[in-house]
Amino acid sequence: MIMKKRYKRFRDSINNKLVGAILDGVIKGIKTGIMLLKVMIPVYIIVILIKYSPIMPWLQQACAPVMKLFNLPSDAVVPIITGMLTDEYGMVAALSGFNFTMAAITTIAMIGLTAHSLPVEAAIAQKMGFSALKITIYRIAMAVLIGLMIGWIGGVVL
Repeated sequence: MIMKKRYKRFRDSINNKLVGAILDGVIKGIKTGIMLLKVMIPVYIIVILIKYSPIMPWLQQACAPVMKLFNLPSDAVVPIITGMLTDEYGMVAALSGFNFTMAAITTIAMIGLTAHSLPVEAAIAQKMGFSALKITIYRIAMAVLIGLMIGWIGGVVL
């Protein structure tokens, strides 16, 4: 009889803790989702405005010499900048509009995977207390380093 009471008390405390943990997780998840939406929606609107403005062709022309360092054609700046301003999916969508070699696609993908969604992720990092500028510079520097390595390997091997 005593064992049954202890077991029931133990079972009830576990059930209460589990339900409490689940509810706490759901509430924290909703709060985090709302915070992310407050950051992401305005940034994505600005990025879309830039993407379809005269700024994008100017960037393409200005960055053409830099693309040669990565063994990429000048058109590669479009998916790279799109990926940096939006996300990986935007980069893939932009890639589909061009006829790149496999080596170029690999280089563009590695750059985009290293430095994607910069405005959104910088804003989120800042909300979390990190330096948005330092994180953005670090990610771009790593993307350049990886892009140079992959571009060189792709130029030699492929």
